Amino acid sequence: MDEGGTAGDDRPAAAAPESIRDAFSPRRLAVQGLGFLVGLALLGWCIRGAWPRTDEARAGWADLLDADPLLLAAMIGCTLASAAVNGTVFWVSIRPVETPRPLRWRDLQYLNLASNLLNYAPVRLGAIVRVIHHVRVDGLGLVQVGAWFAVIAYVLVLGVGSCYVATVLRGGLDPWWPALVAVQMTIGMLLLRAAAGWGLLQRYGQGMDAILGSGGTLSALAVLRMVDLAAYAARLAAGATILKLDLGPEQVVLLGLVALAAGLIPFGRLGFREAAVAASATWMVVDAATVEARMQQLALLDSAAEAAIFVPLGALSLLWLRAKWMAAWTGD
Repeated sequence: MDEGGTAGDDRPAAAAPESIRDAFSPRRLAVQGLGFLVGLALLGWCIRGAWPRTDEARAGWADLLDADPLLLAAMIGCTLASAAVNGTVFWVSIRPVETPRPLRWRDLQYLNLASNLLNYAPVRLGAIVRVIHHVRVDGLGLVQVGAWFAVIAYVLVLGVGSCYVATVLRGGLDPWWPALVAVQMTIGMLLLRAAAGWGLLQRYGQGMDAILGSGGTLSALAVLRMVDLAAYAARLAAGATILKLDLGPEQVVLLGLVALAAGLIPFGRLGFREAAVAASATWMVVDAATVEARMQQLALLDSAAEAAIFVPLGALSLLWLRAKWMAAWTGD
C-alpha cells in the first residue's frame, strides 16, 4: 500500500501538489485577500459599535466586567464541547471506510484544533491543511477525501436547515419542534443512505458508499450535529445572559444557526460571523436602537469564547501537526 491511498495506485498523491498549487493560485489568493479585507472591515464595524462610546455600550461593558465566572466558563466549555464534537464527526464518518492507516480519534481532534486556528489566517488554510494531511500523512486519495468531506457537509447543511425550518414553522420552540427536526433529519438521512446503492458511487466513490450504507454512522452523525448546534446556542445564551439581553429560546437557536452558517464563509474566519450575529440579533429584537451596541458586544464575546479555545489549543496542535508532516515527508 503506497502513499496514494489505494494499493498500487499513486495518482491521488501525485495530484495533491497540483491541488495545492490551485489553492494558492494568484486569482484565488486575490479573492481570499479581498474577502479577508472585507471581513476586517466588518469586524471593525462590530468593534466600533461595541466600543464604550455610548451609555448603552458602557453599561454592556460594565455587565461583562461583573459577569458571573460560571457563565464565562460555560461559554468556553461550550466551545470545547463543540470542538470535540466536530473532531468526533470526522472520526465517526471515516470509520466504515477501509483506510491505509487507522485514523485515530485523538489525531483527528488535534487536526481539527489546528485547522480551526489556521482559519483565522487571511487565506483560509484550515480546509487546505486537512486535505494535505489526509493525503500525504494518512494516505487517502483526493477523491476519497472529497467524498468524505461531502458527507460531513451534507449532514451540516441538513441539520442547520432542519432546525431553521422547524423554528420558522412552529414560530418558536414547543414540544413539536424536536419532532419536526427529527422527521426532517430522518428523511434527509434516508435519502443519503439510498444513494449508497448507486453503481457509479460504488465504483468511483472510494469508500463513500460504505459511509452512506452504514445506518449507525449516519445516525451518529445526525446526533453529533444536533449536539454541536446545541453548543453554539448555549454559548450565545450564556453571552446574552451576561449582557442582560432579553432573547427567547427560539432567538438564541436562530442566532446559533447564523453563527454556525456564517463561520463557513470561505474568505477567512474574521468579521463575517461577528457581523452576521450582531445584525441578526439586532433584527430580532423590537427596540433594536437601544440595544444595538450590546448585540455587537454579544457577537464579539461569542467569538472571544471560541478563540479562547482555538488559539492556545490550536497552537499546541500545530506542534503535533508539524511532527506528523516532518515524519511523512522524511519517510520516518
